[in-house]
Amino acid sequence: MPPPFSWDTSGWTMLGERIVDGKVDADTIQINTPGTYNRLTVVVLDSDLEMIEMHLFFKSGKHYATDIKNLAFRENTRTRVLQLPSELLTRVDFKYRNLPGGGRALVQLWGTFQAVPKGDKR
Repeated sequence: MPPPFSWDTSGWTMLGERIVDGKVDADTIQINTPGTYNRLTVVVLDSDLEMIEMHLFFKSGKHYATDIKNLAFRENTRTRVLQLPSELLTRVDFKYRNLPGGGRALVQLWGTFQAVPKGDKR
């Protein structure tokens, strides 16, 4: 039996989580913690999942489709770490689905960030 899933969350902030509830599900995680995130990772818990699309949106109006798409993730795994530009992340949109025979997956979004300097009105 493989060891239980764990990773060192030191320095990481959980930005939100959603439950994948059905065949195809679309969710948004709004980023409410001030700061410029420089790295993201997605943790998949409780069931297997297929990530169909993942889009990042920034305050500047720019948005990017990540290359994490049409990929299957096993229960209790996470994506590779995504490096982000030095821009203010405002939301992440997901489109995903549970894999056949699986249950409801819990998806968590984690990031590391550079704090907004005091007096900065981003």
